[in-house]
Amino acid sequence: MRLQADWMVNTDELLLEFLEETGLALPPRVMAYNIKTRYNRQISYSTINRRLKHLKESGLVEKEYESGGFYSISDDGSSYLNGDLDASELEYDVDRD
Repeated sequence: MRLQADWMVNTDELLLEFLEETGLALPPRVMAYNIKTRYNRQISYSTINRRLKHLKESGLVEKEYESGGFYSISDDGSSYLNGDLDASELEYDVDRD
């Protein structure tokens, strides 16, 4: 069972699942396009970009290429998806929202 943090939203899990399934480092626009075609879910670029910043801050994703904004799932992100990590125990400054 996955244990979400209070700051997490459903989009966060979808992004983590997508990154885990693909095994790739991708920019937000590419994620938006592929999530729409793969899952028939419309999530805006701005929402994906904003949520990735939260996920990066918490350590669930990593930014692979700073100037290009490519993101991949981290080891903690994979552990969370497997139910081995309680996301509420991660360091995250909710005041930065």
